[in-house]
Amino acid sequence: MKEVKRYRYENVLLWLILLVAAVLRLWDLGSVPFMHDEFSALQRTGYDNFHDLIREGVMLGDSHPAGVQVLLYLLVGIFGWNAFWLKLPFALMGVASVYLTYVIARQWFNKNVALVSAAFMSVSELFLFYSQLARPYSPGLFCVLLFVYFWNRMLFDRRAATLGTCVGFALSAFLASQMQMFSMAEAGLIAVSGLFFLKNVDGTRRRLYLWSCAAAVLLFLPTLPVFYYQLFVYGSIGGWLAKPEAGFLTDFLQYTMNYSKLFVFSMMIVVLLPLLIGQRNRDKQTAMRICCLVWFVVPLALAWAYSLMKEPILQYSTLIFSFPFLIIAAFSFFDRKTSIKTMGAVVGWVVLIGMTSLIVDRQYFKQVYHQGFDQVAVEMGKAQQKYADSIGFVSYSDRTFMAEFYQKKAGIKNAAYFSETDDMFDCQQYIMSLDKDYLGVGLTDHADMPWELSAVAAYPYLVEENTWFTTRYLTLTKIDNGSPLLNVLKENVEVKSGNEWVCNTKINASDIILPATERIGFIADIKADDTINDIALVVEIVNSETDEHLFWKGYENKNHQILPQERVFLTNGFFLPEMDYGGKLIKVYIWNKDKRALSVNKLSYYIVKKNSYFYGLYNPL
Repeated sequence: MKEVKRYRYENVLLWLILLVAAVLRLWDLGSVPFMHDEFSALQRTGYDNFHDLIREGVMLGDSHPAGVQVLLYLLVGIFGWNAFWLKLPFALMGVASVYLTYVIARQWFNKNVALVSAAFMSVSELFLFYSQLARPYSPGLFCVLLFVYFWNRMLFDRRAATLGTCVGFALSAFLASQMQMFSMAEAGLIAVSGLFFLKNVDGTRRRLYLWSCAAAVLLFLPTLPVFYYQLFVYGSIGGWLAKPEAGFLTDFLQYTMNYSKLFVFSMMIVVLLPLLIGQRNRDKQTAMRICCLVWFVVPLALAWAYSLMKEPILQYSTLIFSFPFLIIAAFSFFDRKTSIKTMGAVVGWVVLIGMTSLIVDRQYFKQVYHQGFDQVAVEMGKAQQKYADSIGFVSYSDRTFMAEFYQKKAGIKNAAYFSETDDMFDCQQYIMSLDKDYLGVGLTDHADMPWELSAVAAYPYLVEENTWFTTRYLTLTKIDNGSPLLNVLKENVEVKSGNEWVCNTKINASDIILPATERIGFIADIKADDTINDIALVVEIVNSETDEHLFWKGYENKNHQILPQERVFLTNGFFLPEMDYGGKLIKVYIWNKDKRALSVNKLSYYIVKKNSYFYGLYNPL
């Protein structure tokens, strides 16, 4: 009777964990906006045939295998760009991954280990966030865990290995290889690990395992040209990231625990609890613990080495396919005889602290459900309603369609779209030509600061400012409303021909750079007297005592010939390098390479303060 009662309680706990996982991942799913990577993938579904999809959308346009791109191609064909239906399969695979983790931990150890492992996964931001993205991470994780389930069935199950088990093994391994490069690597590592257990199984299982591995390889062979091209011809599966720093792993572990000190402390207690209550799991599953550690450490080491020796690829999402095994290993010491009341308390505590940290510490729903592309459109809609025809709008994004998608839905008028392929001079000229009192500026995709400076130069007074992940929105005005953004350094400087280094200005860095300052920008509002082909605004940071150069940045106007009497904004802005600014000087000057005559109407600087939401999705607030 006690066993039946315990079985029921365990099932209730499991269903509660899965309910929490499902609610967190499916709650108002259609309101989770598309991010940059999703937009990029969705754009690459617009091909007329499968051949072009693979060649243009995967081989030439992506660094991931074809699996998710094919899935999106099919989903878009049915549902269009509907966020709910496109994200739903990914969210459901996220929930299924929580269940598979439970099953795998139960196969290796016991239900208590399984319950705690699943509870942690249900409320960890790593698994929640990537379950709500229409990208390879949730499908890759699901396929890897499904492969491990069949791997267990092949090697350790008391039941005979059936044809269905072999097919599931080969097919899940193949699917894992088609989702993401590191889900492919994880599946390969797991398959190789199985070879070390073959000596302990009978000849039939041994042959079935080897034949199933061969079948997975045969399934992969038709996709080998894609893999070969991406890795060896195109030669890049990353490169847009910074190299990992020494504290990467510590930062990653904190991220998985929602950057909550209480959650981190609680998980340390949970891991140690079997020792504290004297009910340590004394089984002989050392081999599985070693496998768990190897399956986590090897991909981490490979990604780290590749990032240092070739190009950076290591990021939090890289480890999503291997981290469940580290979780299982960490909680694997719970004994199967630990009371169900104790396990209920442990599971409840993990879920409670995890959810609280998500909502309070991470403000997860605020951050993820209100991001850049969509919120810029929302703010533009408010400004359009308030200012009507007296406001114009400018948007910058890596690709203009990303900004247009939500802004057109919001009915934004008088909007101009610019991207990294456009000339900033064209943006400046458009802004200066506007006959509007107000300007709304949307800056997504971590826009270079000169795009923002170009708008501030023409509309130097702030009405409203908002910040989201890698995104800023400003409502600006030409009308002096008492909130100036520019700090004037020099005005009305006449430069005669023959002068190369002009408008030299020195500022004590500590006078303008405060602890809250994140970025600084400089604007030279000039008018050409003669035709100018090459001119730049240069900023240096030097040691005031030794004159040692600590930083140099020049922003040039190369792509546009400035004609006589034409007005242009020379801009230069950047994130401040980390240093002690005491005793430092900021030098600003115009590098007049053509040595032509010009007028400097104003030389100004502009400060942007730190805002934790700008990088908040991956960093503590």
